Amino acid sequence: MSADRPRSIAELLQTGDISRLKSEAASRRELAAQVRSALPEAEAEHVVSAHIDDQGLLVIGMDSPAWAARLRYSTAELLGKRLKVRTAVPRSGGK
Repeated sequence: MSADRPRSIAELLQTGDISRLKSEAASRRELAAQVRSALPEAEAEHVVSAHIDDQGLLVIGMDSPAWAARLRYSTAELLGKRLKVRTAVPRSGGK
């Protein structure tokens, strides 16, 4: 069988770059869930993402600048870690 044969989506999801992306997405979802569980309910509802950056810092994405600022000023006490808080807003299509 040729190495250039078309592969099924299932095969692609189990190997190579797509598999690594799938694994990274699962890790980020799990980390975001852990962050949410460590925060008060009000802040937890606005967490949209979380990952560890190249410097080992926890980066939390919030759904608005107001919630990002609120979390930024309260996290040292809440989580006891150095971290970055970002606003994660969806990109608008075509504008």
